[in-house]
Amino acid sequence: MNHSRYLGPLRLIALILGPLWLGLLWAPAAGNAQIQTYYHAGAWDAFSGRNDKAGAVCGIGNTNPADNRRLSIRFDIGGTDSIFSASKPDWSIPDNTPIRVVMQVGLNTPWTRQATGHGHSIDWPMDRAAIESFDQQFRDAPSMTLTFPDGNEPPWTVSLAGSSAISDAFDRCVRDLTREVQALQQPGSSAPPLPGAAPGATQPFSPAAGAPPAEPAPPGPPPNGSQPNPAQPAH
Repeated sequence: MNHSRYLGPLRLIALILGPLWLGLLWAPAAGNAQIQTYYHAGAWDAFSGRNDKAGAVCGIGNTNPADNRRLSIRFDIGGTDSIFSASKPDWSIPDNTPIRVVMQVGLNTPWTRQATGHGHSIDWPMDRAAIESFDQQFRDAPSMTLTFPDGNEPPWTVSLAGSSAISDAFDRCVRDLTREVQALQQPGSSAPPLPGAAPGATQPFSPAAGAPPAEPAPPGPPPNGSQPNPAQPAH
């Protein structure tokens, strides 16, 4: 996960997937992400492929089978920040809603981040300097907790079983795909350039926080079943 110290290529995966691997990355964009999971370690999976902008991407994630809530961390090849995402099927978040998220890895000092919500998920970035410290905590701790101070979504406890192995896989994927993308973009390469919440559902935000600043929502309760009561205490 420390993208300044990638740990080696994913040659085995490249040999296994062969043309399928490159076809996934370089097929014409269709407006949708094309992602494949290629490895599991403990409670985590590693994935790679193409994001919704046709760029190469590596990532890791943890899905809770009880309700399909998911925490993932991805790196878009050619970018600088790692992107964290938390999603849950019954969330219904207005686009561009600001949402605070607090991550505590083991007993370490919590990380407080400003996320942006949309639909069923929220995203927030972490730069290279921060990801190095986070990665060490991630590898060493048995679990981490996510809390959402702005809403009534209960805290998430996320297992970190397999975190060291999955972090190694993440690093190898980033290094390998970075090298592949750079090689394919060299002069003479034939490759083209990278081109209503359910009733009673909990939410990680307060409806008031999601209202556009220039056009605040009128006072009064939200429509029945559309969002939780903002007076409900946050967890």
